[in-house]
Amino acid sequence: MGTPNYISHHNTCYTTHEVVWRATVTGTGRPWTTDYANAKYILSFGWDMPGKAKNMQTQHFIEAIDKGAKVVVLDPRYTVTASKANLWIPIKPGTDLAFALAMINVIIGENLYDRQFINDLTTGFDEVKEFIKPYTPQWASEITEVPAATIVKVAREFATNRPAVIATHKRDAGGPNYANSWRLSHAQVILMALVGSIDRLGGPIIERMPKFPSLDSVFPPPAYPKPRAPRIDGMEKFPLLLGTGKGSFSTFHRAVLEGKPYPIKAAIVRKHNIFAFPNAPSMVEALKKLEFMVVLDIHPSEMIQMADIVLPDHHYLEGSAVLGRQYFGLYPQIAIQQPVIKPLYETRGFRNIMAELGNAMGLGEYFKGVTPGGHDEACLKANGYSMEELKKSPNGLLGEPKPFVPKTEFGTPSKKIELYASELKKYGYDPLPAWKEKAAKPSKEYPFYFVTTRPSVFIHSTLQNLEYNIEIYPENQCFIHSETAQKLGVKDGEYVIVESPVNRIKVKAKVTEGIRPDTVCVDHGFGHWSKGMTKAYGKGSNEGDLIPARSVQEMVDQNDPSMSENMNDLCVKVYRA
Repeated sequence: MGTPNYISHHNTCYTTHEVVWRATVTGTGRPWTTDYANAKYILSFGWDMPGKAKNMQTQHFIEAIDKGAKVVVLDPRYTVTASKANLWIPIKPGTDLAFALAMINVIIGENLYDRQFINDLTTGFDEVKEFIKPYTPQWASEITEVPAATIVKVAREFATNRPAVIATHKRDAGGPNYANSWRLSHAQVILMALVGSIDRLGGPIIERMPKFPSLDSVFPPPAYPKPRAPRIDGMEKFPLLLGTGKGSFSTFHRAVLEGKPYPIKAAIVRKHNIFAFPNAPSMVEALKKLEFMVVLDIHPSEMIQMADIVLPDHHYLEGSAVLGRQYFGLYPQIAIQQPVIKPLYETRGFRNIMAELGNAMGLGEYFKGVTPGGHDEACLKANGYSMEELKKSPNGLLGEPKPFVPKTEFGTPSKKIELYASELKKYGYDPLPAWKEKAAKPSKEYPFYFVTTRPSVFIHSTLQNLEYNIEIYPENQCFIHSETAQKLGVKDGEYVIVESPVNRIKVKAKVTEGIRPDTVCVDHGFGHWSKGMTKAYGKGSNEGDLIPARSVQEMVDQNDPSMSENMNDLCVKVYRA
């Protein structure tokens, strides 16, 4: 069709980590395997997978604790992860970068770094050594409100209890939450290089994946047409991100509303609800402008209410696939997804729907012979296996365990871990993570920092129409410190208004000691207005309504290679409803 517009959620999720690791280590994107089970020291900057529905990381995190690992958590909230930690540091939101820079200062200044790892596998150490001198613990203490002695203590422990790892995933402090998040992600890479953790047991692992052939190599299509126009999300202005194939949610609806760089008339949406977008009311107005929209989903969400045609997708318990095991990539493994039940009603799997749509649109030559099962078989054959072998596997996995061999070459131009990132410099970005403040500061009108979380009972909003889940967690809350609540005259369980510069929501107050007095937190995934969501309808509010959707120009002006949406970089006011 010649459209370049594949729009995805990643700049609200993890593009900061993706771009930094691409530029400094891998040449591709961020790693997804972390060997928590063998770590002796785990440092979290807002990482809270044990408090969310992320079982694959939590198991190994708990195993590390059982083996005696020390855990330190920096987070404005007392999270589930913080409850498992040896030390919780309620850091001021958006100042984690200062803490990390001061840690680098201590580790280099006291010669606590892994000299062999730095000499053999990295470049740019001399530049870092000079760059880091002004970033002392005393300097960081004034910014973070964490005592300098605590910063020094954590830095020394991190450097001397190896293997040490910084836990990251999505939407943590180094995720696209603040204007300086990508810089924090870069500082985290430097810290883990200083202690020799990158691609070493007990650290972040560049996952060893099975070699799967592409769909086009299995079913060769004719030449694809060249894109007929620029992308509407502005991603061409961010060349490092463009190379990852990730898109931008936050700039989509402004492009549709303004009709720039050209009008968008139709869209196909799969399994993304309106609540996934910042400033969801604006997204609704954008969708109204479309002439035609098709939605693939499993339940009657708000996005489906905006659709002209709904194509019911398989539930994951009805689907099948062959996958590489990305979160446990110490050696290549293949996993099978098999239907637990036969598909109910008139549903199709996503891959079949796309092939059938292509044929119906007169594009059949691009889908000639294409079947999901055929590609799955080709993936298995390329690795010396068959579908029958995989189905007979008692745990649904294939792959011979192999001794872990650390990498000695990486995906950068120098083939080493680039502490001073030549790829960032090449495209006009800071090659070292110089201190920059977050964008929003408290004011008289908006006095509170704003952060978000996701309840473990739900996967975003996917499970929110299930009766038992709603009984356990019926609506979201505004977590507010007891001292702050008392000053505002707010009692636990009362409704409050949380207001940002773009919108306001009504939500119940949860009065707690487990949050900074200058910070409030509202959890994600509520406020359904689709009456088809019979169990979730009308319960709670969508915290994303408060988050402004940033423009392409704002992102360019920020000089951030990741197009970060800055999901928590705002301040709000709170008052009784």
